[in-house]
Amino acid sequence: MNMPCRLAILTLLILATLPAHAEKLVFATTEFPPYVIQQGGRLSGAEVDVVRELCKRLGCEADISVMPWNRALASARSGQSDGIFMPVFSKERAEFLFFTDEAAGHERISLMALKGAGVHASSLEDVKNELIGVVLGYSYGATFDQNLALRRDPSMDNQALLKKLQLQRYRLIATDEHVIEYFVHQTKAAPLETVQVLSDNPQYIAFSRTLGARGEELAKKFSQAIRDMKQDGTLVKIKSKYFFSTSKQMPF
Repeated sequence: MNMPCRLAILTLLILATLPAHAEKLVFATTEFPPYVIQQGGRLSGAEVDVVRELCKRLGCEADISVMPWNRALASARSGQSDGIFMPVFSKERAEFLFFTDEAAGHERISLMALKGAGVHASSLEDVKNELIGVVLGYSYGATFDQNLALRRDPSMDNQALLKKLQLQRYRLIATDEHVIEYFVHQTKAAPLETVQVLSDNPQYIAFSRTLGARGEELAKKFSQAIRDMKQDGTLVKIKSKYFFSTSKQMPF
């Protein structure tokens, strides 16, 4: 065997041992602590860490873009983004997204009060005379949103919502439990308790249908990886860094 041939074979062998470039997947999401946190140019949060771990296990790279939620959905619909996290499933969204068949997160929307405030309710009828704090523009589930008899006091964000509750401007707030408990922990505010659960929704990772068969295959691979993370305890370990429940145990 001549020298040039040997060098060519050696080069091929070296290249074969080098790691292949990881597939880059562009994900769209929105800032929503503790799920997605932007701070000092750094991106973190429960769902950010979960997606990064999933990509690590599957040998791909997560390129995460943070934008308003409606833009994130539009980005996944058009194919500008490969995937999106963490949407709640709906038939409308399934028309342009391949959803994982295993949930990667969970949101619980509830009426909450200061712990020990003595507020009790088994239905929305029981709180029709209460002033309820809400965040402007948020949805709290169809039953709550469409009940025009409820008295609402809007705030611009969850921090303002919590502050007014602590000042006892009202006795009840409608909120995502994980979100408000995060701000309770961050501000060392008085603890809260759940009065009534309004909606309980699994959250998913989904891929753009513009990817065709590749998008469907990604949804299947991510589904299995999510199951593996649940089984080996990684999912709970990641989310325990960000979720602080002072009311009652909530699903991850």
